[in-house]
Amino acid sequence: MAHAFEDSRETVLAALAAYAQAESAVEALWLQGSLARGDADPFSDIDAYLAVRDADYDSVWATRGAVLERLGGALAWSDATTPGLTAVHALMPGGVRLDLFFEKASVASEPARPVAASLIDKTGVVDRLTLGWQAPTPLIARIVLTIIRMTRQGATWPVRVLGRGQWPTLAMMELDLINAQLAQLMAVRRDPANFYRNPFSLAGLLAADDRATLEALTADALTALAARDMAALKPVHLRVLDALVTEGRAACAALGVDYPIEAANEQAVRDLVEANWPAK
Repeated sequence: MAHAFEDSRETVLAALAAYAQAESAVEALWLQGSLARGDADPFSDIDAYLAVRDADYDSVWATRGAVLERLGGALAWSDATTPGLTAVHALMPGGVRLDLFFEKASVASEPARPVAASLIDKTGVVDRLTLGWQAPTPLIARIVLTIIRMTRQGATWPVRVLGRGQWPTLAMMELDLINAQLAQLMAVRRDPANFYRNPFSLAGLLAADDRATLEALTADALTALAARDMAALKPVHLRVLDALVTEGRAACAALGVDYPIEAANEQAVRDLVEANWPAK
């Protein structure tokens, strides 16, 4: 299956390069993300950028659906919803994910980028790109502090959800705590720039012992959740809570900021969850 995904990706990349070469309004095509960094796996997305001649920019963007058809036809696609991004996100034949960004050629050199791998460069646009982007550590720190505060202020949610018998909701949120929030803190501790990495790729950025921690917590949580065993889930959730505190402190240290919750308050939160966990 992995080879099928990779083969499909190469097909899309070849079609994209052919389109960029043939379309006179397109001045350059390059890749960013894992394919440009060289750490892609067979399932990695395509992060592709088109530099479009300014005079033709609006008309090319208006025909983005037709562009996708020239690349093989998207099974489903949507415009990007992130403010400031002119892009489409598409699921291509064979399961390939394509994020295709459209930029005016005249301003492509202005934003700093972590990396860029040129595929087509008719007018030297890629040569003029500004590389060497650095993660905005102070901004990341502020967001991480807010996430920690928000997670902890809502820390009694398992008690409330269990009390209502909402096992599907509990399962969803417990696994999210482990494989999204805890994994992100581990990744940020290693490198602040990992805050912006695809959440589905976080585990691959971690050391073996961190991945083992996530896998063990996930396995134990799944066992207890499948059995709807409140008593068995309690120690697992407390381990997750303890890990969030440990990794939160480590992430804050890596970001150069103080952890936002007093140790006594963290203990009080833990005690509150433990004391009020439903018996059955």
